[in-house]
Amino acid sequence: MTVGSMAESDIPDDALLTAWLDGELDASERLALETRLRQEPLLAARLERLQEGGEGIAPALAMLAGSAPEARLRAMLAAQLAGQPQARVDAAKSGRRWSGLSGLMQPWRPVAALASLVLVALVAGGIGYGLALRHAEMPAERETWLQAVAEYWRFTTAETLALAPSADLAASQLQLASTALGLPLTPDVIAAGDAPFRGAQLYGFEGKPLVQIAYLDPDYGPIAFCIIRNGAAEDSAPATAEIEGFSVVHWQEDGYGRMLIGRAPVARLEAMAGRLKAEAGQGA
Repeated sequence: MTVGSMAESDIPDDALLTAWLDGELDASERLALETRLRQEPLLAARLERLQEGGEGIAPALAMLAGSAPEARLRAMLAAQLAGQPQARVDAAKSGRRWSGLSGLMQPWRPVAALASLVLVALVAGGIGYGLALRHAEMPAERETWLQAVAEYWRFTTAETLALAPSADLAASQLQLASTALGLPLTPDVIAAGDAPFRGAQLYGFEGKPLVQIAYLDPDYGPIAFCIIRNGAAEDSAPATAEIEGFSVVHWQEDGYGRMLIGRAPVARLEAMAGRLKAEAGQGA
């Protein structure tokens, strides 16, 4: 299964998903994308993020709509566009791009128009309105790979992992993953005690290879061991977190980020992490 990277809007799949949301794909393109969405959990998770991306901005912009000097800002915007032909073209393109989202984002339309006016106020020195717009539109930080994994892992159930791969398929999957990461991933290295192996998948995140090794824990269901070649210089000891309702244990070692994620207790994942670290040390 080939899945595109889940980076920000510079990723080609984002343009494709936006076109789908806008109703700009023809019938064959739409059918092809909908087929991919059923087969690729990362892509489906990215679509959901794009669909939900506006939920936080509407209240903030609505607040601005009630307090901003709208008549003055509209006049400023008109003056800006009158003197900048390219700005008129960009504004027209922007209007066409989002026109197809009326069913999904209809409540945004009055405040979205006001957002453009507030941006003009910022350029003209309207500091207060500029700061409000910044808080409404700017994400606190780029999505981390841990968050990205958690978002698509929630689509995985025990039924997803019910069938164990054949010996030949398992060997091929591990070989592909090993080559992509530049790490030896043998059955011994990825053994996780009484949680049987249920396959290895190769993904990508922001241009970096990311491998997911799946297990089906007899007591706690699906657990994933994920490794990304991120090139980080500093190592870090295993730390715990809760992301999207999952228990997570993650650490950094020799330029690779590693994580275990599942609905198992943290103690269970910490024990698995200890075993995996020991096996990796012996296999190095």
